[in-house]
Order: sequence, then structure tokens, then C-alpha cells
Amino acid sequence: MKTRFWLLYVLPICLLLVFIAIMASGTFLKKPFGADDRLLESIHKLEKQVEGKQWTEAKSQVDYAMNAWKKIVNRIQFSVERETIYDILGTLARMKGGVAAEDDKAIMEEIYYFYVLWDNLGD
Repeated sequence: MKTRFWLLYVLPICLLLVFIAIMASGTFLKKPFGADDRLLESIHKLEKQVEGKQWTEAKSQVDYAMNAWKKIVNRIQFSVERETIYDILGTLARMKGGVAAEDDKAIMEEIYYFYVLWDNLGD
């Protein structure tokens, strides 16, 4: 009788609570956990470098941002919509292309679009 109670009531409730926690954890999981996943700080630095037309530093910064995004996306893939993940990846790719072309106006547009996406990530 006790086994049946556990299988019918306790186990499903625990599983639902775990799934809800995973689905609602996007805002927590997007925060940096180490030195190699500081994406928002990286984009802030990129913005300053583009304004100063420091293209060599900007290239290394956008590469760092791409690698940081790869680490973050592994953590948030179950708690964030897939479309948002693709939007942020596309924005980072356009920033990388803008740095390669040294097009500061296009990069700044993408940076501010990224800020909006980042603020809404996990909400």
C-alpha cells in the first residue's frame, strides 16, 4: 500500500516540481558561473571598443563572446525558448561579421538589440 502511495502521489508531484524548477531557472542560469562565461560584460567591452574603433581588441572580444554563449546555452537550453537562443546566436554572428567588416554602425545596432534579448532571456 505504501509503495502504491509513493508511485501515485509523491513521485509525480516531485517530478512536476523538478520540471517547474528547470523551466523557471533561465534568469538564474544566464548569470556567469566562472571567468569564461561573462557574456554581458564582454558585450559591454565590445561596445566600448567599437566606439573607440579598436578593431583588434574587438575581434578578440567577439570571439570570447561567442565561446561564452556556447557555455551559457548548454545551461539554459531547457528553460528558454529555442527562438530566443537562435536570435541571440544570430545577433552575435552579425556582430562578428560587423567587426570583420569594421562597420561600427551595424555593430552598435546589434549590440542594443542584444541587450533587449538578454534582458528578456528567461522571463
